[in-house]
Amino acid sequence: MTDFMLRTDTEAQMDDALEAAGILVEVDQGDGEMVLMPVPHCALDRIGPIPPTLDEDGKVTSPGDQRYHTNLRVAFEMTEEQIAALPTFAPEPGVPYRVWA
Repeated sequence: MTDFMLRTDTEAQMDDALEAAGILVEVDQGDGEMVLMPVPHCALDRIGPIPPTLDEDGKVTSPGDQRYHTNLRVAFEMTEEQIAALPTFAPEPGVPYRVWA
């Protein structure tokens, strides 16, 4: 399994990047309505914006990040092109907001 931490400015940009990487595909729900679904053998954890961290007095101790965050776990071999299409970022956080269990 391979894990990726992803970040874009908006949810729509994340969807576009995941489609370009072949991770999200459009699926017909049966009534003509198309929805984006992850391909088999991968999992998405859509985090979204990360809120600020407050201390017990309500003072901001970490400003948060209003960009759109997603964790991706894949259980198949990805191509170099797929990986290049993912909106990864560096450096990765020392203490991630959320991780896979």
